[in-house]
Amino acid sequence: MNLIQLFIDHLKIDKGSSPHTCSAYDRDLQQFLKSLKPSAITPKDQLTQVTENDIEKFLKDLKKREQKSTSIARKVSTLKQFYKFLITENLIIDNPTLFIDAPIQNKKLPKALDESAVLALLGAADEGLLYEGKFAEALRIRDRAMIYLLYATGVRVSELLSLTTSQTDIESGHITVMGKRSKERMIPFAQIAGTHLFEYIEHARPKLLPNTDVLFIGQRGEPLTRQAFWGTLKKLAIKAGIPQNLHPHMLRHTFATDLLKAGMNLRSLQMLLGHADLQTTQIYTHVAPEQLKEVIKKYHPRGSK
Repeated sequence: MNLIQLFIDHLKIDKGSSPHTCSAYDRDLQQFLKSLKPSAITPKDQLTQVTENDIEKFLKDLKKREQKSTSIARKVSTLKQFYKFLITENLIIDNPTLFIDAPIQNKKLPKALDESAVLALLGAADEGLLYEGKFAEALRIRDRAMIYLLYATGVRVSELLSLTTSQTDIESGHITVMGKRSKERMIPFAQIAGTHLFEYIEHARPKLLPNTDVLFIGQRGEPLTRQAFWGTLKKLAIKAGIPQNLHPHMLRHTFATDLLKAGMNLRSLQMLLGHADLQTTQIYTHVAPEQLKEVIKKYHPRGSK
């Protein structure tokens, strides 16, 4: 029995992990298997008889070879998931990764737009880009609907561009997106975003002669590409006078940061963002303290002293 392949099959079938993710797990586990002392016993038995010391030695060797902390952390995560799987399958009794900690990583805080930059970007979308030809007005209405919806929902760009008309419910004020690992989630949006979305669907989209159910399309009626969306966003950022290098994910970070500042709890934010792990969402708690300092300074009796 090949335990590594058994685990990879579990990731593919039970968890719906992508081929890229499965390949990364397989490489990590094969590397760990090679690090174990040569033995007459089978790889299966080697993996089931691993000790905490074996794993510590493996990680120590990685550090000696100056592996990045992010890479080592991923390998620790792989081993933890692998041995948790073996426990679940009753293939081992004791988990050798139980007291193994991943290296501390200096995570970069996500960059978010401030309020003035958001207003400037939305203002640029309201005014629209200078398109030429008979589709110009329809494209401006499309761009405005996209930008407002992206900021109103915090969806990933891939989710925005794969959204279909049937997944959009303007009357109820929500969209249904298919996120990572084919997990579906429902996200409400503000009325202003719904107004612009309605105008696009009812008046602009039909003029682009759609040949697909995908919501946002180009002037040939085909689904809009990531490159086309990125180009539109960059032009709107220039029009808005936003000095920093604006990328689509910044609007997702802005959405999350603004909601957290307004008092939304992490669990609710996790559901909206579609994060599988709450730890991924917790990075936004490092952004909030600056806002809290301003609140204390403004309202605490001794805040300005």
